[in-house]
Amino acid sequence: MLTQALELHQQGKTLEALALYQEILSAQPEHFDALHLSGIAEYQTGHYARAIALITQAIGINPGLPAPHTNLGLARQALHQYDAARQSYQRALALDPCHLEALNNLGNLLRDIGDPEAALLCLDRAVAIKPDYVSALNNRGNVLRDLKRHEAAIASYDEAIRLKPDHAHAFYNRGNALQDLQQHDAARRSYEQALRINPEVFEVWINLGNTLRDMTHFDAALTSYDQALRLKPDSAEALSNRGNVLQNLRRPDEALHSYDLALRLKPDFAEAMNGRGTVLRDLKRYTESLAGIEQALQLKPDDARALNNRGVTLVNLGRFSEAQAAYRRAIDRAPEKGSYYRNLVQAGALPADDPYFVAMLALAQKSTALAPDDQLGLYFALGEAQEKLGQLDSSFEHYLRANALQRQRVYYPEPATLALLEWNRTTIDADFLQSRYGSGDPSDSPIFVIGMPRSGSTLIEQILSSHPQVFGIGEGRDFVKTIAQFAAAHDTGRGELETLQMLSPGQFRQIGQIYRRRTAEVAGVEAGHRRIVDKSLLNFIQLGLIHLALPNARFIHSRRAPIETCLSCFSKLFDDVPFSYDLGELGRYYHAYDALMAHWRAVLPPGVMLEVQYEALVTDFDAQARRMLDHCGLPWDDACSEFYRNRRAVATSSVAQVRQPLYRHALTRWRPAADLLQPLLDGLGPVLAGA
Repeated sequence: MLTQALELHQQGKTLEALALYQEILSAQPEHFDALHLSGIAEYQTGHYARAIALITQAIGINPGLPAPHTNLGLARQALHQYDAARQSYQRALALDPCHLEALNNLGNLLRDIGDPEAALLCLDRAVAIKPDYVSALNNRGNVLRDLKRHEAAIASYDEAIRLKPDHAHAFYNRGNALQDLQQHDAARRSYEQALRINPEVFEVWINLGNTLRDMTHFDAALTSYDQALRLKPDSAEALSNRGNVLQNLRRPDEALHSYDLALRLKPDFAEAMNGRGTVLRDLKRYTESLAGIEQALQLKPDDARALNNRGVTLVNLGRFSEAQAAYRRAIDRAPEKGSYYRNLVQAGALPADDPYFVAMLALAQKSTALAPDDQLGLYFALGEAQEKLGQLDSSFEHYLRANALQRQRVYYPEPATLALLEWNRTTIDADFLQSRYGSGDPSDSPIFVIGMPRSGSTLIEQILSSHPQVFGIGEGRDFVKTIAQFAAAHDTGRGELETLQMLSPGQFRQIGQIYRRRTAEVAGVEAGHRRIVDKSLLNFIQLGLIHLALPNARFIHSRRAPIETCLSCFSKLFDDVPFSYDLGELGRYYHAYDALMAHWRAVLPPGVMLEVQYEALVTDFDAQARRMLDHCGLPWDDACSEFYRNRRAVATSSVAQVRQPLYRHALTRWRPAADLLQPLLDGLGPVLAGA
């Protein structure tokens, strides 16, 4: 019967084997093998206390074998009885110093209790005794990873995989080590190989999703998290990570729902609270955002990410000194996190003797050892900090390094982008507009501020939104979303541009109505705001289509000297401005933008678009502000001249500037050496380069 039970056990039929073991024990209560093997079966089925009782009884009958002591250690370890488990493994090794399973398991135990150096000694002994011991090689890699000896860890995993090519866990662990090194693509391949071997492992889908998110492959990351939820529908971690990537995909309502589900499952999940706070910020619900992040910090007061996010929201609300304090606390807890330094610098200038500026300079000396994300944030931070201190050559050197790094990371199909601008210039001409004119939504509520980033547009929006009849909705990209969704719903099978070209006047009216519904709730029109300001700058590309959908809307084109605009863009890390990280590409984009704006000036009816030159607004504020209000059909209000007192939330990189009175020192930027500037000048062309 014992032989039959063993065969069943080896075939994985553990419960059937256990029944036979128990039958043997009914007849022979002190049958050593039946006691020992029953204990192993109980352990394998998760009944650890029963396993301990049975194996202890077996050891009482025959205490001189190492294997039962090793198995007893496993059961004790499963119940977190670490001291007792350690004693069991050590007893096994006292009986047989070369007992491989005891060495392997003791190594795992020592890792679990936070003694990786001792764990490594055990696992090294196991591998020295048996160089092809796959389990020990894999576990050794885990310990080496804990010790941050990542290259050695990967070598240990590689040897385990060489010996056992279908070792899914070794591929998974190898992916983790590669992810630690931010070798994202190699980590992705390792996780995918683990899933080819066994697609039913929750942790692999989660970590693959994290890697894909780091690679900005957000759709693929979402699919990975959904696969994880297929395996564990009640995983708060997977739901929270799913919320993160939905934010990246600009699907904030879905992200909020995912965070809410995570918190319903795990109400004290600080990471989900923090994520929920950031998505509320995306939805412009800043007060709720701050409350959510602060709730997360009550649970984890030293969470650097939450501290940083608190600072970002405080900046949006204009509370700069509190934001700086939050950023400093975040840096104290994560002193190599470059983005935290960048946020600190954006919240206000640092004196040369500020300890955090000094820390940045010291960190730059070893920047090549930093993760790419941290290098990027640090270089932008130093560029801005040194620019404010007048250390201009060093500043621009850091901007060059930062932009070169970011250009490697962003997807910018320059030919397709410039072709889109050219399509609008050549297709949406005067005849196109005239043949469809007059059927759009008749509302005169929307005001669109358009132009290049860093052209003074946030200042214009702040002035207008200081008027009691105006509400600024920021850069919500609402028209872009509206027209993309409408085109997709009415696809002719020839692509979005062909579909747009075939839209009827009545359909443009529908687009205008959908857009107004999208913005009405955010703008609070029902609360007395007569006009709304949409500052999604890249609306300039579709100005003709916006005019057809909303013929009574008004456009304000924010202009600034070309080189100043481009150099200011080059000094910033944007969420969605991929053309700004190479001076040649930036110049060519500006050239195409300028040509398209000249086209709109020529084909739009008089009185629809007002040109506002940033330099004129700064030097002749009163006259330019009155021009803007007249253009929008609004009476003068003194609040517009004190725009910096407006406490509304601002979410652009100009947030600090619009919280203070006008200053003129930024009208003309310092120019780098001619050879460094030449790619920009070539891209702009001789006319714009001389403007």
